[in-house]
Amino acid sequence: MFREGTCPKCRQVIQVPDDREKVICMYCGEEIRVDEALGAAEEKKKLGQEAWQEYFDKARQELQQVIRTCYNPMDNFKKNLYEGEFENYYAARRELFEALDQIYQYGENPEDSLKELAEHLTRTAREELDGIRFKGRRTQRQLDYNFLVSVYLVPSVMKYPAGFSEPFADCLISHWNETFQTNLGKATYDEINKGFRRKLCYVTTAVCEGLGKGTDCEELTLLKAYRDQYMEATEEGRAMVDEYYDIAPTIVKRIEKEENSREIYLGLYEDYLVPCIRMIRAQEYEACKDTYQGMVLELKNRYMSQN
Repeated sequence: MFREGTCPKCRQVIQVPDDREKVICMYCGEEIRVDEALGAAEEKKKLGQEAWQEYFDKARQELQQVIRTCYNPMDNFKKNLYEGEFENYYAARRELFEALDQIYQYGENPEDSLKELAEHLTRTAREELDGIRFKGRRTQRQLDYNFLVSVYLVPSVMKYPAGFSEPFADCLISHWNETFQTNLGKATYDEINKGFRRKLCYVTTAVCEGLGKGTDCEELTLLKAYRDQYMEATEEGRAMVDEYYDIAPTIVKRIEKEENSREIYLGLYEDYLVPCIRMIRAQEYEACKDTYQGMVLELKNRYMSQN
């Protein structure tokens, strides 16, 4: 005789024979005890709609706080500070993750619930942005939200050891990008901490290496993050980045041929990169974009017109 149970490993509903001690879950392939599968199913029933609704309401409240307590998320995004800042953020979101875990384990339609919660987070962000009158401040706030979601929230979700982690991260990134026409990616804390996906920033890398700063210096780290999380989050920014990668390798090669390449790099560092770093730290993101675009235009006029 078969009875309905729940795999204690992957939480999928399975049919188990009550005359055997152990079975293999058809979903995750793990060997499980029949009494545990039947017990998990009973636990799921005991939770009940009322208790499940409490977890759902808790998750909604916590997700609202994610947006409403977003303050200057780039301030401590530095090589020697990010680890501690991330761990603090992860610990502060513990109640949210516990609620999501209960919702995913015991809800009748867990995927639909995760989708609804992802939409709730996005809708809260949209409402907050709509309440900002001035375009410049609204743009900066949008960039702050993009950064928070991709560098702190999603990596925290993926770190939490539960079945909801990957599905919720996927759902959140997908809905966020669709709503705000952004291009945020899904990265773990380790991936971010090891180099922000390590796509070369040609001119900036060449400048820093030319001045003996190395490829893991603070300037490169911050500018790479700015490019990945801000520039590539909008259609206009992505177009600028694409144009930059079309011409930057040639520009660097031609600078390297100059006898005074170190002086050129020093000038670029002082005239453009230092101001950009200062603007990013001051959250003057649009001003940084204009300054960096000015650098690329100057280099393009100087080196791309050569035959």
